[in-house]
Amino acid sequence: MPNDADIARQLERYDLAARAAGLGVWDCDPATGITYYSQRARDLIGLGPDASRLQDWLAQVHDDDGDWLAATFEAKREGSTLPFRIEHRVRKGDGWRWLTCRGVCVPGEGGAAARLVGAVMDITERKAAEERLRLSEERYALAAKGANDGLWDWQIEKREVYFSPRCSSMLGYPKQALEVPPETWFERVLPEDVSAFRGALVAHLKGATEKLEHEFRLRHADGSIVWVLIRGIAVRDDEGRAVRVAGSLTDITARKRTEYQLLFDAVHDHLTGLPNRTLMVDRAGQALERQRAGKRRHFAIVLLNLDRFKTVNDSLGPVAGDQVLMTIAGRLERARRPTDTLARLGGDEFAVLLNDCPDVGEAAAEAERLTHLVAQPVKLTGHQVLLTASAGLAVSSTGYEGPEDMLRDASLAMYRARSGGRARVEVFDRRLREQAMEVLRVETDLRQAIVGGHLRLHYQPIVALADRRIVGFEALMRWQHPQRGLVHPADFIPLAEETGLIVEMGRWALGEATEQLARWRTLRGAAPLFMSVNVSGKQFRDDGLVDDVVTVLADTGVPAESLKLEITESLLMDDPQRGEAVMRDLKSHRVHLAMDDFGTGYSSLSNLSRFPLDCLKIDRSFVQAIGEGKDKAAIVRIITLLAATLRMEVVAEGIESEGELAFLRQLPCAFGQGYLFGRPVDAEAMTAILQREAA
Repeated sequence: MPNDADIARQLERYDLAARAAGLGVWDCDPATGITYYSQRARDLIGLGPDASRLQDWLAQVHDDDGDWLAATFEAKREGSTLPFRIEHRVRKGDGWRWLTCRGVCVPGEGGAAARLVGAVMDITERKAAEERLRLSEERYALAAKGANDGLWDWQIEKREVYFSPRCSSMLGYPKQALEVPPETWFERVLPEDVSAFRGALVAHLKGATEKLEHEFRLRHADGSIVWVLIRGIAVRDDEGRAVRVAGSLTDITARKRTEYQLLFDAVHDHLTGLPNRTLMVDRAGQALERQRAGKRRHFAIVLLNLDRFKTVNDSLGPVAGDQVLMTIAGRLERARRPTDTLARLGGDEFAVLLNDCPDVGEAAAEAERLTHLVAQPVKLTGHQVLLTASAGLAVSSTGYEGPEDMLRDASLAMYRARSGGRARVEVFDRRLREQAMEVLRVETDLRQAIVGGHLRLHYQPIVALADRRIVGFEALMRWQHPQRGLVHPADFIPLAEETGLIVEMGRWALGEATEQLARWRTLRGAAPLFMSVNVSGKQFRDDGLVDDVVTVLADTGVPAESLKLEITESLLMDDPQRGEAVMRDLKSHRVHLAMDDFGTGYSSLSNLSRFPLDCLKIDRSFVQAIGEGKDKAAIVRIITLLAATLRMEVVAEGIESEGELAFLRQLPCAFGQGYLFGRPVDAEAMTAILQREAA
């Protein structure tokens, strides 16, 4: 029979074992409530050394947990031998800690509980971890719900896949229809996407990627297509094998539609919906590659430009202009061959890629057919518009490195068609490229001439026919090229007009000529002199022309009546209303206006009378034809009589013979210019002429 020492040693062993396990032991007499607490139990519950009753424990328990714990103890007094486990909170300073209480009833005689024995253990850290996990799961669930994502979980060894309700609604299938083996689920992936998706999944399962992330298409239950983004990460065993994969499924159909729309917009014209220049260049590049690989015959590019479309746009407005463009685009699109590509390059320019054109003749015939389609009337509300098209054709057999070169050459041919009379088709040849390079070189040199001060003015005297005395000058622009020498206006003025450089050049000429006139007026004394300066079309349409004239007159002190601006008939007829407005503005500053080359344009007498002109200049072609017969001479006579009726001065140009001078003296023609009186010379030479005349 054990003695007291043996019992003490046994109790010590139990206490040490309980401490090692983190347990606090308790032993309660249900009848009296007297309870034994080990030191560990006292520490965990927060009891002092004098605590010896069950009520001392219950006094430390959180109000929300105390009733439950007390009820459990009360129930166990009835003698139930089933073990129990209760989690509750006890006071710890200003806070609380969680304990788990495990116990068992030791029955006595009659079945009633003789003892309640158990242990307590601190589970505060576990509870905190559980709370953190709960919050994390809650946050993820809320985030997934907010992101409208579906969740999935694939147990690889069990071959089971779980899908959240959102996955079901995303794809339109009932939840049970998705819970199928993975092989069956792959059947819902579009066939053309299966290989790439399977490859991304296998790569992640093998550990080749840190996570699974892939976009692919799934078939919705209603037959439509849903773009999804799948994300996931594998759970691996100790040997690195994937045993589970879980992640999310996101519907990205709207984003994909936006991406496709952006891509479509990037390569299509927003007005007509046709391919734009970018896509045309790409298609032409592909055609060149196929040709080099010997997979396709020659092809061609037709570039179509609507003739005088600007007139339609300006007169009927941009809305009507857009309707015309859309009508023409639709007409060409319906008429193109199935293998060809029609594009709008911008403005009123269209291009057609003609695939499989073995020779130039077939391509030219197709281009003619397309231009005839453009020439059909376009019906608008209240209007019917008739347009023509100029077309340029470039064929791949010419030999091209890139598609841009081919479009460039088609454009050069188109410009030749326009300059050759419009409404025609021109085929590119190498001479066109040489001419274009020459034009580019001249334009570059001309820009440098403006900056470098290489422009010059020569002056041709205008004389009084009665005594041949100089009364004025016409300022004529020349270009002193560093290599080519003095360049005639006919070789650079048209290019300057086309590129817009003429505005800056004209502004310079106006200032230079007026300053020179001021110097000659000082030299001439009281005798009046005037200066005629030509105004180009672009310069006349420039809003700053009137201000330029007023500024030059103020800076030089030249009387406004001594400055004559020469304007051509065709310039005025391009926009009569604007022309009249600008002329009246100039006349309000007393500047004199002359119509140059009269008789070569197409102005009517009514238009001539409406413009505030001071002078008509008879074109040299009429003057030089005086000796050819009475009919030619009669034209000159009529012009002078017309000018006299309208109270205008007359200057006859191109007088080269005494006979022409004698005839003009008989008419109401006071002034003339031509080689008979002097060729255009520079300012220094003209100054010498004036000095000799004054001597």
